Amino acid sequence: MELCMSQVLNEFVSLESFGFMQDGSLLGYRLKDIEPELRCLIPRLDPSYVFEKDALSIMSAWFEIGSGEPLFISGPHGSGKTSFVNQYCARVNAPVISITARARLDRTDLIGGYVIDKDKSMRFADGPLTRAWRHGCVFLVNEMSAAPPDLWLSVNELLEGSPLYIPETGEVIHPHPRTRIVMTDNLRGLTEDYGSRYVGRFSQDPAVLDRFWKMRMDYMGEEAEVSLLEATTPELEVRGMSFEEWRKEFSVRLRRAADRVRQAYCRQTEDGAVAEATISTRVLLRFRDLLLLSYRSPAMKNEPRAALRRAMKIALTDCLEEAGALAVEKLVELEIGDIGKHIA
Repeated sequence: MELCMSQVLNEFVSLESFGFMQDGSLLGYRLKDIEPELRCLIPRLDPSYVFEKDALSIMSAWFEIGSGEPLFISGPHGSGKTSFVNQYCARVNAPVISITARARLDRTDLIGGYVIDKDKSMRFADGPLTRAWRHGCVFLVNEMSAAPPDLWLSVNELLEGSPLYIPETGEVIHPHPRTRIVMTDNLRGLTEDYGSRYVGRFSQDPAVLDRFWKMRMDYMGEEAEVSLLEATTPELEVRGMSFEEWRKEFSVRLRRAADRVRQAYCRQTEDGAVAEATISTRVLLRFRDLLLLSYRSPAMKNEPRAALRRAMKIALTDCLEEAGALAVEKLVELEIGDIGKHIA
């Protein structure tokens, strides 16, 4: 690389920007040093996003010293892998180019190829990886294992930060100092965990995964997930307690409901309860919004159980058979209880 990383990472981003009220900072980029045409690729910042310390420490260490190696983030669906990367990049002013892998993805889809121009002449158009190499972006690949392992073998040299040679044009592109590669996946890469539940996935070559830093993201911890629910629950008129008290209790009950279903999905309950689907953070937020809407519906004002089941069906269980849907709904109902009666 032509520039050392200390010259590129030239902005101190306070830990307060990541939700931690303590002294300290992480390294990022000065916005004025990002080319104007790339600024639109910086993800939109979500001020309510909640970072967990362990994940943030790994990400920041990799971002600051691991520029020559890619990062592999694995975890179950809906655990926040992609949003974590985007929200980190939003705070450090890093442009992101992202794709989702698929079975027929090939090297040309990454590097680029010839296209017909407006004047009907042929020209070479950069692929997303080439654009990241050329302009200095984070290249984010979601669902890595949806692509066959020979694809990632074919770009092994790029995973090591080597120059990119384009045979069609003879051009050699050295990676910009800001270039990074992140890949996310539901599978761990070298094992078959969750394998029976994710279709069209490929185990990856050990030689490829050897080149990556590794990070595992499970569902958010209780404190972080409750904080996220509290921060994103809209203000409502409630009776019998203050809105702040109600919001806290509501968020805690939602988290407990999700945890109960997750344990049943993983067959980890003491009572032998089984769930055929799980509640990710994404589903939990969706369910919360639908539940509030159902609680306030005139047709369900005095029918809290019906309101809960309607919200859960739309959020998750309508993709299950009736018995499986009922099992999940009962687990959720045990924790949510009558909290909806306080909504005016």
